[in-house]
Amino acid sequence: CLETDIEFCQVEEEEEVEGPQGDEASDVGTQPDWLSMKQWSVPKEEGTVPEFVESCGPQHIMARNSDVLDYFQLLFPDVLFEQIVFETNAYATYCCSLGQGDSSWKPVSVEEVKGFFGLSILMGIQTLGEPELYWSWDHHHGRYGSRTWELFYRTMSVKRFKQIAAHIRMSSMLVENDNQSVDKLSFFQPMLSILQTSMQEAYKPNKCLTVDQAFLPSHDKGIAQEKSKNNQPKIWLLCDSKSGYCHKLLVVTRQEKNKDLGKNVVPQLIDGLEGKHHHIFLSSSLASVPLMKELFDTGIYCSSSILPQSTILPKEFWDEPPLNNQGHFQQYEFAPLLATRWKDNKQLVCLSTNADAGRPDVVWRRSPTKLGELCAVERPYAFKLLQDNMRGVDICNQLLTCNQLGGLVLDTNWRRLFWFLVNLSIINSFIVLRET
Repeated sequence: CLETDIEFCQVEEEEEVEGPQGDEASDVGTQPDWLSMKQWSVPKEEGTVPEFVESCGPQHIMARNSDVLDYFQLLFPDVLFEQIVFETNAYATYCCSLGQGDSSWKPVSVEEVKGFFGLSILMGIQTLGEPELYWSWDHHHGRYGSRTWELFYRTMSVKRFKQIAAHIRMSSMLVENDNQSVDKLSFFQPMLSILQTSMQEAYKPNKCLTVDQAFLPSHDKGIAQEKSKNNQPKIWLLCDSKSGYCHKLLVVTRQEKNKDLGKNVVPQLIDGLEGKHHHIFLSSSLASVPLMKELFDTGIYCSSSILPQSTILPKEFWDEPPLNNQGHFQQYEFAPLLATRWKDNKQLVCLSTNADAGRPDVVWRRSPTKLGELCAVERPYAFKLLQDNMRGVDICNQLLTCNQLGGLVLDTNWRRLFWFLVNLSIINSFIVLRET
């Protein structure tokens, strides 16, 4: 047997087919209606988006004296710790049977794994470089230095910490030598299933949600970090637009060529939200006219920024003269979609089904003529909604980046994904605690 890894997000090759793909055209070789500017018109009347009336926010009954561990276990229950203990001990035993393991290994317990997680959190707060330094009195300063040093020593030795870091598993990653074609992500499914359930039970979605991409943790820096991102599975998150709470995630290891990425990702993330009148703010790489129309028909309303010269909109749309003055905007409707061009510091475009035409508010920008002063700029309602609510996944990513775990081995995609899921549970539990 060999220990395997999760492949990076591959694009599956297929034969090129001319013309629109999938649902983009009713007949092969014909152009879909929405790619003709003749089908877009100036909005004549305001649409109506039903109000969101669902219950939302934290959904738990916790005692007033509950501590941070209790909240963490709302998102990361004991059944996961028990699974980690079983798989870690099984892997260590397997290695020893091959004569390749650590002869001093002793079976790990649930409490020991919890202690390991706790030390990793502390090591992420104060970065010292090498794990041994955390067990050194010389590197613990300040009012609580002696208490932190004592906590490391009382929890476990540095040797035991390194042992657990090297052996920890959430599932067997072993495959037969002749079975390399197996879906490697299947090894994560038990853990993903438990986490998805706990995330949805602990916190009900608010009205506004964001779908965007997250990246796995890595020790790489600079160019090496960018290359590492390109070789990782793609992680898509559905997050609360204000708090950053992650309601659901999707790991994509393969993407079919010439297929709508949004239709592959978004329906899986918003499953169960139909008919509740949520507003979903999509990454520009996921937006498409067919997807947004389909979601509108199920009672889910969308918005997304559109990149310049995107083929989502008619070519004639991009050929129109640019807007000259800051605050000017132009709107076209292909019911139920609304395309909005707005001149802020630069020209921006968004596509939405959740906003009425017009209804501008005022934002303040630096005056182009008077140094140090601000001037009022009109902003259409479609952009107000988008700019107020698009940062959900960014907030989640920021919390993950600023609160990384320490002392970990991150040399494979499965390890990066495993510790990403642990850290995501920590961030979610912090948000639930903060809002309780």
